Amino acid sequence: MAVDNASQIDAIANDKENACLVLLITDHLNWDNEFEHLKILQDKINAYVAFIESEQYDEIYPNADFKMAMIEIHFKYDITDNCQKFLQVVQDQLGRIGIKIKAQIS
Repeated sequence: MAVDNASQIDAIANDKENACLVLLITDHLNWDNEFEHLKILQDKINAYVAFIESEQYDEIYPNADFKMAMIEIHFKYDITDNCQKFLQVVQDQLGRIGIKIKAQIS
């Protein structure tokens, strides 16, 4: 389970209090190859968006009534300025369809 495996959801949770589907990305990669890292992250986020839009979570939470979704990204290393800009662009786009991005350094 990691950012470089786009075909797998790292973790999933139901935040019942906020009617929010939470998907976790664990990013263990350093930023030595920033371009490649951002591409890997983009692929993982795109896979998560497809998972949300196709309602595949219904297999896990069949009776849940989600009002929104959140993709939490836990980075092992401090993110770069370009990554911050990338995440802001992603948030601007996904926010329009009810998906939030939350990033933190773990």
